[in-house]
Amino acid sequence: MKEVENFLIKFVPNWQQESFLLAVSGGVDSMVLLESFFKLQKKFPTLQFSVVHIHHHLRKESDEEEEMVRNFCNERSISIEVYHWEQGFEQRVGIEEKARKFRYQKLEESMKKNKARYVVVAHHADDQAETVLMKLTRGSTIEGIAGMKSIRPFSEGYLIRPFLTVDKEDLYEYASIHQIPFKEDSSNQSLEYTRNRFRKEIIPLFKQENSKFNQKIHEFTKTLQEQQEVILMLANQWMEQELLELHNGWSWDKGRYIKQPQGLQKVILVEISKKLGGLLSAKNVLDIQEAIISDTSQMSLNLPNGWSFQKRYQQLLIIKEESKEIPYQEIRIEGFQLADIVLSEDERISFTAEQGWEMFLSMEDFPLTIRRRKQKDRFLLTENQHQSIRRWCINQKIPKEEREKLWIVENSFKEIIAILGFRKTQSLSKRKETDRIRIVYRKKEEVLSC
Repeated sequence: MKEVENFLIKFVPNWQQESFLLAVSGGVDSMVLLESFFKLQKKFPTLQFSVVHIHHHLRKESDEEEEMVRNFCNERSISIEVYHWEQGFEQRVGIEEKARKFRYQKLEESMKKNKARYVVVAHHADDQAETVLMKLTRGSTIEGIAGMKSIRPFSEGYLIRPFLTVDKEDLYEYASIHQIPFKEDSSNQSLEYTRNRFRKEIIPLFKQENSKFNQKIHEFTKTLQEQQEVILMLANQWMEQELLELHNGWSWDKGRYIKQPQGLQKVILVEISKKLGGLLSAKNVLDIQEAIISDTSQMSLNLPNGWSFQKRYQQLLIIKEESKEIPYQEIRIEGFQLADIVLSEDERISFTAEQGWEMFLSMEDFPLTIRRRKQKDRFLLTENQHQSIRRWCINQKIPKEEREKLWIVENSFKEIIAILGFRKTQSLSKRKETDRIRIVYRKKEEVLSC
């Protein structure tokens, strides 16, 4: 078909010198694609291509399809590889998605083996219409509703769809005129599958209303994809400036995020989802967005595969949950010592350090007990007022995860006199100048800088 050559001229630089890998199932669309490339190679001998056929073992006619594709290629000296999805016999649920994953995995392997930069698939205009309507019905992101792209990155090269503007009726007509063999997939007749119901019952109604329905879908997806390119550029620019990478995820500032237009905010969330391998559904994105703009200062949402969204006042995070409980610890300090006292891998106490968070004690405060926070801990907030440490943390907007890691300082009278790194009680300010012992709390970065 002339459409293939026109497509390559438009989308593939130096296409006459390129190597292509064709995914050929044996249906009318892929067989017309194969014939088109065969004719192109006769016209432009420097163009190289090979064929991959996937035998899914899901239908009785699969053997016949493989034989037909093999014969077609062998008669024309076209290189062909056939992969068998043996597990197809055993599948009961999620067959379509599992088969698709196997198919694309083998395409990627064959692409590298044959040093092809382009994988070519035969999706056509009717496939595009079905995809868009299914996405609209199920609910999707703008990127999903925008449909399949004519060209997109794939492995170390690209995946291209030369027939995306070609109606399936035209493919049947071309196959008939040029006597191209093909096999009809019997499963395409079953209304058990969603796509078949759209194909046989819903889309014909649209075509009755407008015979150029496929063309209108193409114009719609083209407009959305062009607008999406602009939005993606803005989203990625924002992420480069604002998204902070953590060892277990990413964080960003709520204030600077909600200043962006709402549409851009959602695209940013979708782009962050891609960093997780596209795990987030449209509902996940909506739930996160609602959590961000809600009045709740702290909350957590469970996401697939152990990921979670965390809202900690002004800090927003998508992180992989670490199932690491902080054990209760208690350290006793009898008095002044030269060596640092190690609290954890990242924290220590020193009597001699010049920098860090400091407090001043008297000899009567010793021995000190430094321990993890307990649920009912209270301390002297002002001269006559005690407050629970839990309430103080909430007022100070200290995230829940940080509260579990707090170190509490008790003096010899079992009075809580400090929260290391955060707060000293009123009583410490009354120490006599001559009776003061300086103690310094340092975190990892402060230790390393000394």
